[in-house]
Amino acid sequence: MQIDLERYKRQLSIKAIGKHGQQKLFNAKVLVCGAGGLGGPALIYLAAAGIGSIGLCDFDVIEQSNLNRQILYNHADIRKQKAYIAKEKLEKFNPDVKVETYSEKLTEENASDIFKNYDVVIDAVDNFQSRYLINAAAYRSSITIVCGAVCEFEGILTVAVPKENTSCFQCIYPIKPSSELTSKTFGILGAIAGTIGSMQALEAIKFILGLHCLKNKVLIFNGIENTYRIRSISKRKDCPICK
Repeated sequence: MQIDLERYKRQLSIKAIGKHGQQKLFNAKVLVCGAGGLGGPALIYLAAAGIGSIGLCDFDVIEQSNLNRQILYNHADIRKQKAYIAKEKLEKFNPDVKVETYSEKLTEENASDIFKNYDVVIDAVDNFQSRYLINAAAYRSSITIVCGAVCEFEGILTVAVPKENTSCFQCIYPIKPSSELTSKTFGILGAIAGTIGSMQALEAIKFILGLHCLKNKVLIFNGIENTYRIRSISKRKDCPICK
């Protein structure tokens, strides 16, 4: 498909992108796991940047309580399937982009089969059980992961690159928290999810372009103080995933 260069005019003027970089973005395949508070802004900015193939994995339906942070949806979308509504809106937003939906729960059995078709996986889910599953499946498939998480006024962000033997999400959280710790059990401000979700898209784009990204580092955002801290992460020798 011919790229509509006029659409990406402001990106093309960036020295680190240009026509060559834009072609890299268009050839890239990015999977977003979770089309909610994090996944929504990530999907929008991936589509805006001209990522040619976007996968979207979410089996949930839209609820009214989602609307304070899940900006892909509106009141008329309540009780509809997230994956299909998101696909429709993204393809209208940018016809250059092809969106593949997986309206099924991600499991140990199907994760590797889904992941193998992509260059980057964005972990935008809302519970630790799914995060560990995504982390393990991505390492098995040697696919880069961009992990983001939010709670109340705070968010974190990191990038794991199995092909470069970097540290992984489980190096940060070696002990699995309670399975009851989800977005349904703690508060989230929509603007915080929007901030981290947008940064997840940014990290995926930078990785595709071969630019500096948060490998072996974790960014911690405090929305009350408007501060960003970046800490180095060391691989854990006893990590069962990236050892």
